[in-house]
Amino acid sequence: MDKSDRRRRPFAFDKMEGLVREMKDEETGVRVKSQKLFLTSIPSAFAGYNIIEWLMDRLTVDETEAVHIANMLCQYGYFFPVNDSKTLTLKDDSSLYRFQIPYYWPCSQKNPDNVEYAIYLSKRLLRNKQRHALEDYEMDSLNSLKKNLQNKWEFITMQAEEQVRLSKDRKKGEKIVTDSQERAFWRVHRPPPGCVSVMEQIPIKIGGSFSTKKKRSSEDLRREVELLRNCIGRTRVKTSVALDGLVSFGETYHEYDPLLTGAQPSNPWVSDDPTFWTFNCPMVEAITEKRIKRWALSMEDLVSDATGLYEFTNYLRKEYSHENIRFWLAVNDLKRSCQSQILQRVKEIYDEFLAPGAPCEINIDGKTMERTHKEMKNPSRFTFDGAAEHVYTLLLKKDCYPRFIRSEHYKNLLANGVQPSARRRFFGLVGGAANKKADCKERIRSTAGCSSTQGTSSSSVLQANQSSSCSSAKRRGSDRSLTSSPHELPINSVKVSQSHSQSNLSDIPYR
Repeated sequence: MDKSDRRRRPFAFDKMEGLVREMKDEETGVRVKSQKLFLTSIPSAFAGYNIIEWLMDRLTVDETEAVHIANMLCQYGYFFPVNDSKTLTLKDDSSLYRFQIPYYWPCSQKNPDNVEYAIYLSKRLLRNKQRHALEDYEMDSLNSLKKNLQNKWEFITMQAEEQVRLSKDRKKGEKIVTDSQERAFWRVHRPPPGCVSVMEQIPIKIGGSFSTKKKRSSEDLRREVELLRNCIGRTRVKTSVALDGLVSFGETYHEYDPLLTGAQPSNPWVSDDPTFWTFNCPMVEAITEKRIKRWALSMEDLVSDATGLYEFTNYLRKEYSHENIRFWLAVNDLKRSCQSQILQRVKEIYDEFLAPGAPCEINIDGKTMERTHKEMKNPSRFTFDGAAEHVYTLLLKKDCYPRFIRSEHYKNLLANGVQPSARRRFFGLVGGAANKKADCKERIRSTAGCSSTQGTSSSSVLQANQSSSCSSAKRRGSDRSLTSSPHELPINSVKVSQSHSQSNLSDIPYR
């Protein structure tokens, strides 16, 4: 093997070869001798436990690691079983094995071609059929090679006959060893069907580090210098600063995490009380004080809450600047619109907020307006992103939001905020079943006593339910619209009856 091929092979072969050379050392290696088996003598062999003991002493490893290393060396063909040519595994017993000559080592031989394999199979076919008979898969391979190598088959036959003639001049012991070594070599490179070959080529280039490097031009060096300058000037955050930010975020939102502080007034999955769900609906009449305080943490917390967004819009309408929040909401709605409505929605937003003399014209700078006009030539759902970012960052977040937090409107909301009491009604615990049974008996008695007056009171109950549902569907300011714009906030919506209790699940109406 030349130096270039030796450079490109995996470095693991160098270590395995060095270890096998130490094993074959006559003084410090594994003892190889003729082994007697019943009435026969097997030349140049050693027992499996001999190599395991040698590996344990040489590498200072335990028995499991020594068996694993020996099996890897056997699979790569550095030694092989004498009596079993079908499996390449080493057993820690008295089974006999034989070293492979360096000529057949994986590093010394390139991947053999089909011509060499055909010569080997033809040679075995010409010899004693009882001792050198071909396996079924080998016979199939030979027939296939005859069809594919018809133009070379005469040369293959001549080579096989010549090698058989030369092998007759060798001694019997030498002939046995040579034949077993050649068969072990082809067992590694042409394994039977269903067996894994360790010599299979992987599709990843191994010698990439030895490939010739491309010469770098002055333009490449200039780009690298520019990249390094940008890296030096880039703002970096120290680990301590990042950790302080995480700690500060955790302390700020600690009281709003129901897993850390507990749900108020109670956990509806533990108690039979749906008050928690009622207070945390998107749109509520009675706002809790904790929910109002969260609006003061950031602009994102305010606009992500439907009730907070409604109150913020009411405040901006009183300040005659609600067109900013309406434009920002219209752009977000445009991003979620279907593709068939994009052109129409883009035109509506432009005519209402950006066109000269628009009814709700917003105040943006000339550069942003220029960029928006360029995007209007090819309308998409992202046409107004630059204008929306300008309105949100400069007008809403830095101007309107701080004024809202300091306003009397927000202070009145905070003063009227609801503080839910921590009432808990646990079920399934001691005494819970008895109380429920008592309640059921009381209901049965009251139902039996009121059966006579049921007909006269049904109409009044129905009217009371209708009036209560109508009153609950309204909230303050819901009868007044912001504008007649098609981008109005969806505040008044039909409420579907919903049961959060675990005791009346069968009463949920299905539609």
